[in-house]
Amino acid sequence: MFIKRSVNCVALLFAVLVFSIPAMAESSWFWQHPYPTGSSINGIHFIDNDNGWIVTFQGAIYGTDDGGTTWEELYRGSKILRRVFFLNTSRGWICGNDGFIIRTANGGDNWSISYPAAQHFKAIEFTDENYGTVVGTCGTILRTMNGGNSWQTQGSGITSHIQDVSFISSTTGWTTGNTGKLLHTVTAGAFWVEKNTGTPVGYDGIHFIDDSCGFAVGDSLVVFTGDGGNIWSVVYSLLYEYFSDVDFNVNLGAVSGRYGVAVTENAGEQWVYETMPSEFELPTYTGLKSVSVPSDTRVFTAGLYGLMYFRNSAGDWSQLSTHQTLENMNAVVHFGENRIWACGDNGVIMRSSDGGVNWESQIIDDDFSLRDICFQTTLLGYCVGNSSSSGVILKTVNGGTNWTEITPAVPTVGFMSVDFMNEDCGVAVGLYSEIIYTTDGGVSWTEKTGFGSVSLSSVCFGDTDRGWAVGSSGKIICFDFNSDSWSEQTSSMTHTFHGLFALNADTVWAVGWNGTIVQTQNNGCTWETVAVTGNDYRDVWFAENGLDGYLTGYSNANFGTTSNGGNTVSHSPYGPENLLERISFIDVNNGWGCGDYGMILRFGEDPTGIAEFSHSLSSTPQTGILTSPNPFTASSAVSFTLPGECFVAMDLYDLAGRKVQTIHSGILPGGEHNLTVTGADLAPGLYFLRLTAGGMSETRTVVRIP
Repeated sequence: MFIKRSVNCVALLFAVLVFSIPAMAESSWFWQHPYPTGSSINGIHFIDNDNGWIVTFQGAIYGTDDGGTTWEELYRGSKILRRVFFLNTSRGWICGNDGFIIRTANGGDNWSISYPAAQHFKAIEFTDENYGTVVGTCGTILRTMNGGNSWQTQGSGITSHIQDVSFISSTTGWTTGNTGKLLHTVTAGAFWVEKNTGTPVGYDGIHFIDDSCGFAVGDSLVVFTGDGGNIWSVVYSLLYEYFSDVDFNVNLGAVSGRYGVAVTENAGEQWVYETMPSEFELPTYTGLKSVSVPSDTRVFTAGLYGLMYFRNSAGDWSQLSTHQTLENMNAVVHFGENRIWACGDNGVIMRSSDGGVNWESQIIDDDFSLRDICFQTTLLGYCVGNSSSSGVILKTVNGGTNWTEITPAVPTVGFMSVDFMNEDCGVAVGLYSEIIYTTDGGVSWTEKTGFGSVSLSSVCFGDTDRGWAVGSSGKIICFDFNSDSWSEQTSSMTHTFHGLFALNADTVWAVGWNGTIVQTQNNGCTWETVAVTGNDYRDVWFAENGLDGYLTGYSNANFGTTSNGGNTVSHSPYGPENLLERISFIDVNNGWGCGDYGMILRFGEDPTGIAEFSHSLSSTPQTGILTSPNPFTASSAVSFTLPGECFVAMDLYDLAGRKVQTIHSGILPGGEHNLTVTGADLAPGLYFLRLTAGGMSETRTVVRIP
């Protein structure tokens, strides 16, 4: 396992300017779900079956020395990282956007940074400790002969983007790009000769086995040359795929694509398309951007949403990263330091009893879109949202193990927020000024009207029976359970409010579009505009001192911090925290945030990355769809196991999301089952096989070939 290390990054600007990057702050944001990251993984590289590295869109580098079971964050910066290449466990190089190259000579204890060009770098490769090449946009090629201490620009003769590079020695190499043409050198890059593949598609990946045999991939094609790049032929193609990277080790080769991996075990003579296992319903495609074949028995691949997979010597794929769901998380809440819950789209509720180290997820009803969640005790909680036809309110009395729908009979469109001041009294608000409240723990609800038809986004109690609700058009509603009074309050805000935080019965903040922050310190008698930052805010939290606070926006908005009550806000320019939409804090140094694609981040002393931290990988669900053959022509057998009797729906969908085949719909007993996908009426291409059983869903990609 990687040892605990401090991060001292030394930046070398053209090997002249030197400065030191300090270690991370005591509290910082780090991924808890998915693990080790939910950021798009742009590059993966293993030097053997145990030692490997990944680089992410969010500028992080992770390393593993146990085949990917556990990962350490080795570096986090502000540049999009594209590719990683290591010669051994000590020496490695990474390239990224804005001419960024970072290298280490001691396994990541220290990093040196250089900016030898202004273009975005796409790929990097070294043949030994001295000779390396990096390529990028606008025909950029740079070579180093001293391990990256200095780089020399080489004339490629082209202006189109170069996507990948492959060298078999210090003098002989190839590059490929987005025009269907390749460049070849036998003079260490002093001269480059253009080669034509004969197929004018964009090629994203290239790999040569020796000075004659090589493969290039792009669009839906895998092409091969046996004469050093003079003549190329298509050896594999798959309609609707888009191949992005290729790697070989002896006879084992692999090509990563949007939906799966094409694998050959006989040096490219025959190819088999293999899809990835999944514990949840995947989006349209997984976007596997990079592939690494470190031995003749193992393949690693990675892509969007932090998804990683590996293939063993038996040809079986396993998911390497820990994911419980890819559904968008719309709210997160804590009770104490260990109990965490989050809710999201398609009826997903996630919970953790150990501070977010391990998670359990459940689908209440995939027709539900759950918007907000609150807990009064470790056992008693409420969750609200909407279905396709009405609002939804759920209640649990056992910490989220089971949820019961308690939606009132009054007609509703959808609820956006819920809060309780004690175990009995609570308020839910939603679209078109929907307000309902209860004084008996949700047994009965009373509708409150008279506030127009604007949407209400958030509701929050102070530390007494007084609370507020805010929404569009600057709407602020104050209510008092003791006196049963409900009234509108005014502020200078005319945009939509989305976030609301009540420190007590007098001091409240509301935030929303255009970065407007308003505050009252006299229970709403007057509201003052504290700041207008221009950032669209979604959520807000303040510490007990009323000065230190955090603000979040929508996806890809800047995360904000303030130390003066919101009068000035500093925004994080880059990092995973900018993906957060909702937050829940214990104090200024400890909290959680959530966002799209199942993302949950922890704010605190980072037990991952800089300090070692171990996660256990979740096991395959009991339903476990297996399809054979896949790809198929006439038919494919589908097998799965049920833990008990339940209603089972199995359907086949095309790429547009249209249902093209109902395979089964009805009750099945527990045990093993076998069904059949028939291909007679299916056009060749990719399809999604979805199994729904006992409230759980699972999806597999299947391929119909001619």
